[in-house]
Order: sequence, then structure tokens, then C-alpha cells
Amino acid sequence: MEMDDAQSAGSSLFVITLCGSRENNWLVDFLWVVDKHQLCLIDIEQFVAGEMCTTTILTELSQDKSSLIVKDILLFGHEKSVEVDFEVMKTKPSDKYPSHTSTSYAITFSKSDKVPVGFFAELTGILAAHKVNLDFVERLSESSDPLACYEFVAKLNDTQQSLNTSESDARESSDSLSNIRSQIIALGKKYSVDTAIQRSDLLHRTKRLVVFDLSWTLISNDALNIIIEAAASLSEPSVANSLRHRLSELQHLHDDGKLLGDDYYLKRARLLKGFSVSSIMQKVHHLLSFTEGSFSLCRALSKLGYKTAILSSGPHFLVEHDFAYGNTFETDAMGNFTGEISQPIVNASRKADLLQMLTMQERISLEQVIAVGDGPVSLEMLSLAGMAISVDQPEATDIKVGAHLCGKSLMTVLYLLGIRGRDALEMSRDTF
Repeated sequence: MEMDDAQSAGSSLFVITLCGSRENNWLVDFLWVVDKHQLCLIDIEQFVAGEMCTTTILTELSQDKSSLIVKDILLFGHEKSVEVDFEVMKTKPSDKYPSHTSTSYAITFSKSDKVPVGFFAELTGILAAHKVNLDFVERLSESSDPLACYEFVAKLNDTQQSLNTSESDARESSDSLSNIRSQIIALGKKYSVDTAIQRSDLLHRTKRLVVFDLSWTLISNDALNIIIEAAASLSEPSVANSLRHRLSELQHLHDDGKLLGDDYYLKRARLLKGFSVSSIMQKVHHLLSFTEGSFSLCRALSKLGYKTAILSSGPHFLVEHDFAYGNTFETDAMGNFTGEISQPIVNASRKADLLQMLTMQERISLEQVIAVGDGPVSLEMLSLAGMAISVDQPEATDIKVGAHLCGKSLMTVLYLLGIRGRDALEMSRDTF
């Protein structure tokens, strides 16, 4: 609760907590008790757990009326069968409090079925260790939802938000936002819980563009490797075995750091030389495996008015979308692959350039962008977005993102936008 509005020295703050059955409309009657004594209502919060409703009210208390107010409150609790607790706090002159500029951050986390209690314990321990003020906790999902999702809203002061990591400021940087975020993301990976930390402000609730990678994000494999597998499945056994063996060799070189960047795309593209584009397209759709929740997420985002884009290093013909970019694989007059990729190649830096181009085209800021992907090819794109969400996959990178998805469903992204469980499910249905 905010106590900054408590007025002058000598005044008192009155914190009243009431707990009673949710069936009885006792809150209305109690507020009339507050009004009777002309108390100034500073803050009010309420939550329901099972059949019980708990309400906490913060008000200013006049010293000369305190005994009458307490008497009426206790009498109200007795008549309405409501548990009443209260505390009177003496306010201090404002100049005794150090002035800190603080910013609210939303820490959102979810997991299929339920979130382990150990995760809650360690998360609150991280916040306590960094002296972070926790404002409130709420559940975003419904009990019947396939995901259990919660959100903490916490306030970080200027020192905690500092991103300075120089040696002279090492002590300060240990309490930085960057450090807190890294610990929370690591905790999520430990418990296989999807986690996110982002500013809880207007831009958090008004994202406008969601940008996806294709490989390992919207589909559960590498897009170019699927094309090569389609070519192998159309070939004679000896040719198919040779293709798969050569692809395996290139992948090993890539994993060992000996074949990176554009060379990795170009050498794999040459494996397709001479194959018919139309024949591969007919085959490839049977090999594509879409990530769980990808269709539902895109459908929901469209209904909610978000623009979506796909920035892929895979073949452009796999990407059919208004805002979709992929590599153009050259073909000859017969409609066969030549084994070459047209310039410019859509690589890590090109994805970043395309993202900035889209924001200018849509006249939005990068803060209003969510980027979803992972791996080295998505690194620059993720680093630009207001919210960067990394997805578990074989080439996952250790970049400092705002969110990490350990689960299998992309529907978690809706919760990160502040959309509650029931609304998320309603928006994802194939109806308008």
C-alpha cells in the first residue's frame, strides 16, 4: 500500500483488515461506518480465497476520534461475524524519509498444472535479499486453466535499477535490475517455470507488435533442415543417405564453432541444388511440426489488434504472412533450386535491421515490441525489443532476456501481456 499521501506530522494512519464470508455483503456496511466518521480513504485492497474475502483499508485517523472509531469497528465486526484487526501507526515528517524514485516491475511466471512452492520461496528470497518492496501478488489464471500463472508487482529504487557494471560500482551493480533479472530467469530454468520481468507501466500493457523467429519457435525444428529432409525423402536411398550424412557433418562443424554465420546457410543451401521447389513444397508440409500454442497465440493476438511478424533465416516460401521475411533461395528456369541464396542474407544483423524497419513503418517504439526466439541468429533482434522472450531449444543462448519459456506452449505470451486466463482462452478460440 502507498503511504506517501499521509499528511502532516502528528497525524496517524489507521490500517484496518477485515475477513469474512464472501457471501455476505458486509463491505458496503463497513464503508458506511468509515463514512460516518468522515475518515479519509487513502487505499483499499481486497482478495478472495475460497469462500473467504479479506479487505485491507488504509485511512487517516484523527486522534480525538480514535476511541469512538475503534468502538464502532469492533461492534461492526461482532454484528456481522467479520474478523477485524487494526493497527494505528504514527506518521513521521516527510523529511525524515529519504527520497527515492522507484519504478514498478511485473514479475510473471507460469507452469502447466501448478507452480512449485519451492519456486515461490526462492523467488521471494531473491527479492528480499535485494531489498525489493513487494506491492502485491495475484493469480492471473483460473483454476480450470491448463496453466497456473501468477504475477508479482514489486518496486525497485534507483540503485536497484542501475545497470552500471564497472569495478568501482561493483557493490551497487550487485543489486542492479540486471542481476535481479538474471537470478529470476535462472530460477525459472531450475524449476522449469516460464518467467518474465518487465516494467509495470503503460508500455507494458500497450505492446503493439509481436515478432517471431520461425525455427525452434513457431515450428519445433530448424526450417532449412526440414527442407533438406524433404529433399532426402524424395530421393533414391543412396542419394538420401548422402544428403543426410552431409547435413550431419555440417551440423557438427556448426556445433563445434567451425562453421558459423552466412557460411552455414550457404553450405546447407547447396545441398538442395537440382531439386524441384514444387515437389519439396508438397512434401515439406507433412514434415512441419508446429509448436504447441502457436496457432492459438497468433489467432488471439490478431483478435486483440496486435500486428505480428515473422523474421526467419529459413526459406521465404515457408513463411506466408503480411509481415514475413526469410531467405530467398534462387531457382532456375525449370523451377529447381540452384543452391544459392539471394543477397542480402537474412542473418542476425539483418533481422535486427528488419525489426527496426517494421517499427518505423508502424510508427511505434521498440519498447512496444515483443520478440520471441532464441539462438545466436535471434540475438540482435531480441536485444532490441522492449520485451525479449527466449525459448528453450538446442542452441539456446545466455543473453539477458526479459522472459524465458521453459514450457511447451507459446500461449504463455498472452499472460505476459497481462491477459488473464479466461480471456486468453476465449481469444484463442477459432471463433469471433
